[in-house]
Amino acid sequence: MTRTIVLAAALVTLSIATAATAQTPKRLNLPGINNSWRVNKAIVTGGTIMMRDVAIPALKREHIKTVIDLAGGAESDAERAAVTAAGMKYLVFPIAPDDASKVDAMLKAFADPANAPVFIHSGAGHRAAMALFLRRVLVEHVDIEKAGIEAAASGLVLSNDMAPGWWKFARDYLNAHEKK
Repeated sequence: MTRTIVLAAALVTLSIATAATAQTPKRLNLPGINNSWRVNKAIVTGGTIMMRDVAIPALKREHIKTVIDLAGGAESDAERAAVTAAGMKYLVFPIAPDDASKVDAMLKAFADPANAPVFIHSGAGHRAAMALFLRRVLVEHVDIEKAGIEAAASGLVLSNDMAPGWWKFARDYLNAHEKK
């Protein structure tokens, strides 16, 4: 069975799956951050850091060691300054739906135990959930269905207009990196 067929099956399963089949991400509602989720003790995902003055201390309280920004953009320099001033590491891997060139480096940093616990974030959190999915499948070798359920529970939901594009991005990336 190809990864494409398996990914399609995982997407169908998402609508009927229970939390028992994967890690159970828990919504954090961190102040100053939209769409934040605690995946496990080493991973928090989320969207934009909207208010650095309250978000950065909240991340410190969550014992975050590294902040990984998948959106990049105009706020990255100010975010980097705030994160490093708080004693955390800051990494930027801007990922766009049509550009997977930063994914390998992002996966390496995301999977490095020296960076954990990590907060990985993007504009609305969809890229972060997609990155979680890729990490779980490619690095941790988790079953694609379980990783898909976990990604959906961490913000990559099918009811959002952005989600299908990021699911396609993940499928294409998996297909390109599938062992022959």
